[in-house]
Amino acid sequence: MTKHHAISSLLQSTTMPPLRSFLLLFTLITLSIVPAHSQQRNYNHDGGLWGEVKRCADTIATPVEKVAHERYDKLSDRGKFVAGAAFGFGASRFAVCSTVNTVKTVGAAYIAFEALEYAGILKEARSTKEGDAIMAKTRDYLLRTADGIRCDIRTNLNPNAVKEKIDRNMKRDKPGTTGFGTGAFLGFVL
Repeated sequence: MTKHHAISSLLQSTTMPPLRSFLLLFTLITLSIVPAHSQQRNYNHDGGLWGEVKRCADTIATPVEKVAHERYDKLSDRGKFVAGAAFGFGASRFAVCSTVNTVKTVGAAYIAFEALEYAGILKEARSTKEGDAIMAKTRDYLLRTADGIRCDIRTNLNPNAVKEKIDRNMKRDKPGTTGFGTGAFLGFVL
């Protein structure tokens, strides 16, 4: 049994609710985006944790995406609209929730590090050569991760790129794209 058939049979035997399936597919596709700028420059922005997450997600998303496209292409226009609306709603809810959780996490981390600094624990860590080396490696790793996220956001949320993507998808699949926009609007509003 090939990997494609195994994943296809797994997807057919799953009793996962449709909205959760769409959210899973959205997450996998979103994390597997390869930015166009990484081929344009000599510097690779996919370092740190972000690069590892994208490489891991790409190996998972590729076979799932093939099966999803095969099933989606068989739908009627009404089915594509409904699938797009459900996917857009789930994607917008996922974006809102993940953004709120990210802000909460960053705020909590800031407070925790301020408490560690106030207690003198971070000063102790910086007072040794080993501590300096660990702090420098940690800082570089976090900066590479933040740089990868920043570049992907800049590339994928560029207004011209978004407009081109919408235009291209409207020509290719008008019902699904319209449904996605409708679902995303409702997800942001509700």
